[in-house]
This record gives sequence, C-alpha cells and structure tokens, in this order.
Amino acid sequence: MAGARECDGVEFDVRFSAEGAAVIVHDETLDRLFGIPRSVSELSVQELAEIGVPTLSEALAAMPANTLIDLELKELPTDALFATISEARGATADGIVLSSFQPAVLRRVEECAPTWSRWLNAEDPLEADKANALGCVGLSVSMDLLSDASLGRWRDAGLEVAVWTIRDVQGAAWASDPRLTALCVEGEGFTAARAAKR
Repeated sequence: MAGARECDGVEFDVRFSAEGAAVIVHDETLDRLFGIPRSVSELSVQELAEIGVPTLSEALAAMPANTLIDLELKELPTDALFATISEARGATADGIVLSSFQPAVLRRVEECAPTWSRWLNAEDPLEADKANALGCVGLSVSMDLLSDASLGRWRDAGLEVAVWTIRDVQGAAWASDPRLTALCVEGEGFTAARAAKR
C-alpha cells in the first residue's frame, strides 16, 4: 500500500471475513496467494491478519484523503462495510467509488447508500450497456472494449468511464483523453493510476 500513496487513485478488491469485516483480497479462497485451501469468509479478521490480509479500515487509513479509491466488491456487502467507509471518508463517502461486476451487489449498495458513487465493471458490450439501468454513475471497462465510438456513447449517456488495465505504450495513448475519468495502469514504466476530475 505504500506505493499507492504516489497515485492519484487506487483500486482494492474487497471481500468479507467470518465476522463480516471488509478485507482486501482478490480471490474467494486463500489457496493461490497463501497456500491455505479455505474461503476468506471462513476466517476471522485476526486469522486473516496473521497471514497478511489487511482490513479495509487499515487500507483507507493509509491513503491520503484526496486519493480516489475504487473498491471492487467481490460479493454482497455487509453492514460493516458501510460503517467502515463512513468512518474513513464521512457520510458521503468522499472520493470513494464502489464497483462490481455483479448487479446484485450494486443494487445492495444502492439500498444502503443511495447517494454513493457506483460503477459497473464490464468485460463485454452487453454488460456495459446495463450501467444506466442499474443507476450507476460510471462504468469501468476492460481495455479491449475501449474505442472512440464506445467512449463517446457512454459519455453521451452521462457515465463516468474508467478503463483497465493499461500495460503498454499503445494503451497509454488513452491517458490524454479527457473523456476518461480513470485509468488503471500496470507494469514497468507505469507508476500511477490517473484519477481525473472528481
């Protein structure tokens, strides 16, 4: 997380411990990253901490207040998530976007925090077109969906647009396009995500 302080924005994958606390981990199980063949949701916060899984609370505390944070929810959020975000960024969740590939997750966020920013994550055009129907303010799309025409269409629909993941110079050419709200970058020579105009 130390390197994230140099970025305009960061993205964290969020799952939940046995108690319902939000933790930062991508996979549903701990097998691939930690060699433990158990689900994240089976372990307590303490057990997860012992193997190196940080809590969302810790991650938010480590970030400057002006950092844009995209929290990709991998599963239905618990009440503890909303309390953690409110404590860190206030009742309006300043500078935080909650994103997901799962419509049910975004609907749950809308029920619990209707004014908070939500982005639909999409890997194909049919998914991307659901963002407005879900009441999202934005769309986060795979790099291969990005074109001048698609970007124009999404912006005309009133959506913020983020793209992932820029790994080469050709992809980096999009960095100067003012229609993009955020770019997720990765690899040598790319040191920060650009989080624009929020």
